[in-house]
Amino acid sequence: MSVVTSARVTREQATENTHKRGCLFIIRRGLKWLGIILITLVLLGIGYQALATELDKRNFAPRGQLYSVNGHQMHIVCMGEGSPAVILQAGSMAESTWWFRIQTELAEQTQVCAFDRPGMGWSEPVDEPRTASIMNGELHALLEVAGIDGPYVMAGHSFGASLTRIYSADYPGEIAGIILVDSHLVTPRHFASQGEIDSNLTYWNVVSALSSALTRVGLTRLVGNSDFQRSGYPAELVPELTAMQARNQSVDVYYDENGPAFPALQEASASAEDLGDLPTMVIWASQTYDTNQANPSLRPLAEELSTYSSNSASRIVEGATHLSILGNEQYARQVTNAILDVIDAAETGDPLAQ
Repeated sequence: MSVVTSARVTREQATENTHKRGCLFIIRRGLKWLGIILITLVLLGIGYQALATELDKRNFAPRGQLYSVNGHQMHIVCMGEGSPAVILQAGSMAESTWWFRIQTELAEQTQVCAFDRPGMGWSEPVDEPRTASIMNGELHALLEVAGIDGPYVMAGHSFGASLTRIYSADYPGEIAGIILVDSHLVTPRHFASQGEIDSNLTYWNVVSALSSALTRVGLTRLVGNSDFQRSGYPAELVPELTAMQARNQSVDVYYDENGPAFPALQEASASAEDLGDLPTMVIWASQTYDTNQANPSLRPLAEELSTYSSNSASRIVEGATHLSILGNEQYARQVTNAILDVIDAAETGDPLAQ
């Protein structure tokens, strides 16, 4: 190779190396600025979430009364007069205002009360484990201190439906009838092994981590409005519903109720499968029920809910989703009518009609 050729190759290699170093520099600088931007957005999101949470406290006051239960404040809002009193229990990461449409309609007929479990809505969070027996014990104590006399007709939505059924088994003398709306616990009764328990907890750890991250940087608050709007809630309620769900503590309670406590909830649910002749109405949103039909392991369990009482009926609210079954005026009225049918069956002793 000649001296000229060798020099040319050296210059080309130097140019190529310079180009590579330039590209690496640009990439490193781009990654650096991307990291700075992401950190800035996260910090802004955290600040936005903190400020919005404080503003929510000023803008949205408790709708009902606060009572001391086991040393912490629990919230319950009651409307109407008469008996039997209807007790409304919300699902996971939900609170009493979810029942607004149904509670307002029922109040024309009887007393109806919706409450917040600890850590949700306007009820203070607690340190106790979120097992079904503890949560139902808190509700039992709340009803006593609030002076709401039984027997009750009790309705629960989603996770709250499972707790309602368990409550009727734990306190059978207090319950005149139950309504299970889009019941949450249609999973296998028991985990087959410790490995399945660990896998379930790992799943909830991942879900909790993602939900917590999204909430703590304010993203849950930004997208929540559309969910409640699509589900048919009154426009004036949507900001309040979004604010209650978008708090950090709501996500934390969601994990506490569904993560470590879930195996115990399964056990409690399995022990509440013989309800005798208690008037029991099982209501499904059609979209939820269609999902259960598509899942061979869930469909039999969903259908089995209606066999736990000899005086039971099942209804499907066509077109409804898990949320719109409470939020949409038309769908909510069907739930209201079902509750009134259970009240009638409890008072007359007649069997429930499908």
